[in-house]
Amino acid sequence: MLQSCSRLRHAHRRISSSLASVYWPNELDGTVSLSDDEGSSNLSHGFALPAHPSEPSSSSSSSQSTRKLPSGFVDFAGRQPKPLRLGEILAMKKPEELQTVLQEELPVRLANRIAHLDTLPDLIEVDSICGVREDFEQSFSEVLEARPEDFKSAIRRLKNRNQHHAIRMTQGMKEWKALRRAKGEPEHETNTFVDGFLDRLFLSRIGMETLTSQYLALSSNPDGIVDRNCDPCEVCERAAQQVSRMARSHGTKVPRVDISFHGSDPAKLTQTLPLIPQYLYYIVCELLKNSIRAVGELHEAQGNPGRPEPIEIRVASDESQVAILVEDKGGGIPFQRQPHVWSYMYSTAKGNLICEKTGAIIEATAQPTPLSGYGVGLPLSRLYAEYIGGSLHLMSMPNYGTHAYLFLQQSSEREEALPTYVNWLRKRRLREDIISFEAREKHAVQARDYAEALRLKTLAAEAAVELALLER
Repeated sequence: MLQSCSRLRHAHRRISSSLASVYWPNELDGTVSLSDDEGSSNLSHGFALPAHPSEPSSSSSSSQSTRKLPSGFVDFAGRQPKPLRLGEILAMKKPEELQTVLQEELPVRLANRIAHLDTLPDLIEVDSICGVREDFEQSFSEVLEARPEDFKSAIRRLKNRNQHHAIRMTQGMKEWKALRRAKGEPEHETNTFVDGFLDRLFLSRIGMETLTSQYLALSSNPDGIVDRNCDPCEVCERAAQQVSRMARSHGTKVPRVDISFHGSDPAKLTQTLPLIPQYLYYIVCELLKNSIRAVGELHEAQGNPGRPEPIEIRVASDESQVAILVEDKGGGIPFQRQPHVWSYMYSTAKGNLICEKTGAIIEATAQPTPLSGYGVGLPLSRLYAEYIGGSLHLMSMPNYGTHAYLFLQQSSEREEALPTYVNWLRKRRLREDIISFEAREKHAVQARDYAEALRLKTLAAEAAVELALLER
């Protein structure tokens, strides 16, 4: 299971110009230079969209030969990552302090991700996923074996490899889904599995992205990538300007975006909160892309003169939470499609033929654009919200419009939201063991080997008890 995928992988495929211009969640990773010059690590509180090179890093091309993982891999894969509180991250003012944490934590998180990928049936059949796994292997070995003076360079290489993982994994899982469907697996079951699998993988990725970006940024800023007094209204304004420019460049009729703050404090002291502004920026950009496109398309379809209906962003807060509402009158989402909007396998791009029952794309006739077509914006936005201790919800009224609600906690004591890989992997193994024990028990009964049947029945019962305890 721990060997590298044996078949030769194609070199990382060239990303088309349309794909490269999409706003993917690499706003931190994309700013990292491989140079050792601290000034080149442009990790600030800026909100500019990252540049995406037309071709991913070829760093994993050397890993086409089998790489032997360090002997301690199994031990690291069996540990549970330790979530950090934002307050703990902010308390570490020097890179050396966070480096000590990363040296212990990163091997655990990387080993968990490798073990997670190894549970994927038919993994060896999908080159892009095998390539991602090889990147994890290489990063695991380099981070584990790096000398203290070389650790920063190892982190830069890790982040450079990770830049296109979201794209490669999403595309790879679409290929994997096609393989499973060809083997007769039901569409609904495949989609559910893919969404859960990618949620865990991407949530872990966000955690690693945050810690490694904070580590590199501490060299030039004592707060790193965190803004202790992040103003959500300012972030929303920047996001609105960026998405409006993006929409205009693609010929979309762009509605006005009105932003207002609602709080009990006249001085707006409760308006700001400690936050990683790039994550909020990403979420708001994705919500606005959906709203601006929906309003523009409805306005065009109705043939109305003048400017489309405005989009409202309302920011409200008190001492405990900040809430952000993005409200549009873009026609809403049909009820039968609403359960699918959080799926990585679903896209609302205009022109695609969608199965109303399963949400599957029957015919992908629409060309993806920076505004739509890849199916990752909403599910990734929800993961970013969960990671920073918040939540994202949609309420849509067909033939009217959509309300998106984002809730964020004011406290810096919130912990990272991380996937519980160890328990999940253990539960998966227990379910497999129970099925195996029960099947072997049945054969033993047929062979009239009742002692063996009783032993297997006992083992199945013990596994069921342990599974029940883990699922509490």
